[in-house]
Amino acid sequence: MKIVFVSGMLPSGHYSQYITNGLSKQKDVDLIVYTDKDPKNLTIKNCGSTKLVWSKSPKYILEIIKEIIKDQPDIIHLQQELNMYGGIFTATLFPLLVLILRLMRFTVVTTIHASVFKNQIDDKFVEMFHKNSKVMKPEILRWYFHFVFKSISVFSNKILVHTNLAKKILTEDYGLSDKKIVVVPIAIPQKFVYQVEKENYFFYFGYMVRRKGLGFALEGFRKYIENNPKSDFKFILAGGKIPGQEKAYDEIINIIKDNKLEDKVIVKGFIEEKEQDSLYQKAYAVVIPAILSMGSSGPFFHANSYGKCTFASNIGHFKEDIDNNKTGVLTENDMWDKAFELIAKDKKLVQEIESNVISKAKDRSPENTAKKYMNIYHEIV
Repeated sequence: MKIVFVSGMLPSGHYSQYITNGLSKQKDVDLIVYTDKDPKNLTIKNCGSTKLVWSKSPKYILEIIKEIIKDQPDIIHLQQELNMYGGIFTATLFPLLVLILRLMRFTVVTTIHASVFKNQIDDKFVEMFHKNSKVMKPEILRWYFHFVFKSISVFSNKILVHTNLAKKILTEDYGLSDKKIVVVPIAIPQKFVYQVEKENYFFYFGYMVRRKGLGFALEGFRKYIENNPKSDFKFILAGGKIPGQEKAYDEIINIIKDNKLEDKVIVKGFIEEKEQDSLYQKAYAVVIPAILSMGSSGPFFHANSYGKCTFASNIGHFKEDIDNNKTGVLTENDMWDKAFELIAKDKKLVQEIESNVISKAKDRSPENTAKKYMNIYHEIV
């Protein structure tokens, strides 16, 4: 079976790197990955044959179609994310790509990575994502999401999502066909978990953006330190900025300064894979706050791949992805100080969670997840 997988593949740790690695190991599969024209994509190994095909501009549709005509695949698997192909305008054009491919009689599977209930799209939601919230109104954004999701569903042969919550949102709020959506939990990459002596720091890895809710975690960490002045725990933040949301990064830095946490909070910014591996391996536990959950969290599954105990906000998809006190710890956003205290003091709980997470990661390996993808492909070809 010849499969064309269309997705961004960067930065290091991108979900698509893991699932294409799993697909490339399946029998009788010719996997071709169409990614954007960043030459760094060619350094990615063991993920099929990589082609630099598309630009992050409206041209991406014609560029992809031109290459599809050459390759004539049995399956085209598209990844849909708001910023993957450029910005909001290119995302609006995405259903057109699906439509053209279907009119050309190709079989198309689309993974929708993020969705949100319509009643969550309010002024605060717009402020988190759009730099000019006075122009972009919630009702416009609700219509926009409805148009994109509904048209993708109509034109695609199958829709993949990672959680039952995502399926519920798309069927109940956007009118997508229940029969067309398949839930396949996100693959967990398999890291070689070796025994190292953990250090007393909590670790956050992800984009420095408003919806991540870092302010809640930092406020909770400040309270934890105040209540436990002898604690030697530190809080390391690592991750890059999203273009257009640079102010969010500045806000986080100001929160650290305002709370006088400069000696306890270390901001690494963007880090390379080697340093990422080291920081995860040595971390006592991983912190993933959020004020909005639009899909399964990539950083959460990175933490799972390292066998780490993770504590996260008790919202959205986290409530499905985490079995509380068994594969992680869920906390309300006004209770982060209690969560820090629980994790810091209950080492037995941390060890039990780590053991459960390692087992979970094996069950959800890229290879095992890829087998589920293959079953879907064979069903619709």
